[in-house]
Amino acid sequence: MKKILFIILSICISQLAHSQNFLQKPHHEKALIDTMIFDINQAVYSNVGSQYYIEFPVILQTTSTNLTSFDFWFNFDQSKLTYQSTTALFSGLDAFSFFNSATLVLSNTSSGTSLTYIIPTNVPVIKLKFALANACTQITGADFYSINTLFDGFESSYKFEAPTQQPIQLLSANPLCTHNDIVFTYPSTFNGSAITTYAWDFGNGDVGNSQTDTTQFTAGAHTVSLTVTTADGCTNTITKDVTALEGPNAAFSAVYNAGLNAQVFTDESTILTGNINQYEWSYGDASPNEFIQNPMHSYQNAGSYVVTLTVTSDNGCSNSYDSIVSSSDGIFELDFYSMTLSPNPSMNNCQIVSDKFFSGTMTIESLNGAVIFDKKVQGTQFNVDLASFSNGTYLVKLSNNAGNKRFKVIKL
Repeated sequence: MKKILFIILSICISQLAHSQNFLQKPHHEKALIDTMIFDINQAVYSNVGSQYYIEFPVILQTTSTNLTSFDFWFNFDQSKLTYQSTTALFSGLDAFSFFNSATLVLSNTSSGTSLTYIIPTNVPVIKLKFALANACTQITGADFYSINTLFDGFESSYKFEAPTQQPIQLLSANPLCTHNDIVFTYPSTFNGSAITTYAWDFGNGDVGNSQTDTTQFTAGAHTVSLTVTTADGCTNTITKDVTALEGPNAAFSAVYNAGLNAQVFTDESTILTGNINQYEWSYGDASPNEFIQNPMHSYQNAGSYVVTLTVTSDNGCSNSYDSIVSSSDGIFELDFYSMTLSPNPSMNNCQIVSDKFFSGTMTIESLNGAVIFDKKVQGTQFNVDLASFSNGTYLVKLSNNAGNKRFKVIKL
């Protein structure tokens, strides 16, 4: 009997020593088999009057199939959070939480109401609720510290998963180049709250107030700043650094040569630094593109055509210029008008503003020339309604007996 008791005692001492050794290991040396996840990504925000709350779940990530208890204790940022309550998400699970106002530690012990109760794993098991200092308080993993977690009395890993600030998104492809529209956008929410206003400052004198907005840069480094205001009245500012390369500025002229029955195109593109090493012409008809600097082109049918010249420099920057030519007598454009279209790209509506009174026709066409919209307009401001159109690129044209003014617009 003494021998049996000695063996049992030896086993117990060995197990205790093993457990003590495991508990004393630094956090970075512990196996990540068992992890307690405090998932702020799934947080629910609420308010009662002027008091705002955050409530987020705790998940026990483990391969164990017979977990009977878990414990944790930690400190948290008192200037942001005030502990409110702990709620068990499963029947038969008891969660005992206590906030010690002397040590400022929140502790929790959870177990089943019966000896045979097995705690569900890899799903939310409890929710922690805190009052927020104000409606604009943002919670991150750094707001919790001195963290300890146990699975069945054995120390486990832990993770506070919190949303990171979403960056400004750049929709334009690299390289970013001068003379081109650079398109920026931002999501519709910030920290789980809907954004009501956007205020862009592109650092070059341009500003904007759309979710998606555009600007052009000179060569060099630039900082784009966006201030968003949410439905809660909270303001937050996000910045993004971008660098623009010096690119070409495409341009051309066209003269009709009656003897050749062809338009003769002359490249007038410029570049401040570097060299233009590629020219691509699209004549707006069924003919293939050409890749020479100064081409000529004969049209098979009478009419007006959108001609586009795209030039590319040796640093990879491209720029396009397009204009309308007739099959016989050159370029038509309302050059004596100053007209702008904004915002571009646009989610639903944009507007053309002219510095002079205009009377004529506005048409919206697909890139293959199909007319989608056509109406008579007059005045100095014209609404372009894209709400019913599919996402893509369209041509908006203003026409009268003096010629045509054409814009490309992107519907998002």
